[in-house]
Amino acid sequence: MIKVVEIFRTVEGEGKWVGLPVAFIRLEGCNLRCEWCDTPYSYDGKSFREISVEALVDEIENFGLKRVCITGGEPFLTSQLPNLVESLLEKEYTVLIETNGTLWNENIGNMKTDNLHITCSPKPPSYFIHPQLLPYITELKFVVDKHIKLENILNEKTEKIIKNDFIVLQPESNKKEMVEKALKIQEELLKKGIESRIIPQCHKVLGLP
Repeated sequence: MIKVVEIFRTVEGEGKWVGLPVAFIRLEGCNLRCEWCDTPYSYDGKSFREISVEALVDEIENFGLKRVCITGGEPFLTSQLPNLVESLLEKEYTVLIETNGTLWNENIGNMKTDNLHITCSPKPPSYFIHPQLLPYITELKFVVDKHIKLENILNEKTEKIIKNDFIVLQPESNKKEMVEKALKIQEELLKKGIESRIIPQCHKVLGLP
């Protein structure tokens, strides 16, 4: 059985996949406690139901989409994550995993497919990324808040995987001052030959979950 907080159909509101229709699976539990987290119910230990992977995939199929985003909380806390991902890939879904980057499951790394995409959103204060996760990241998404600095984005670990159009800067809660900070960071990255995208939380602008 797998602990699921919610399943719903919406449009992707964050990152490079923004605006596309997607089925969301929010798994229970998180190993971090970010001060600006907008889904604290995902780790309160009571806002979930237990469901088998097979039944979960059946529910996803009812949405009639072929793109699924698995998020949390922190999805890599769920030991059955590889089973869920594998089941979705077998049914030819495009699978997006959103992670804070601190954990890893080697069974995910064994899934060699162009239909699996991992968005890593490192969190303050350490902005730690698990070394084994690094080669599998397809997008780095940073919340631009009062803590973040250029060196948290571009450093000896991330520079090995970063390329143009790889970094997303997401202003915290769409605040004006954080948009301005994101623009400054974007310019600093440009000076180093790296393009990034500034993308707000579009689902909040649209009034969607």
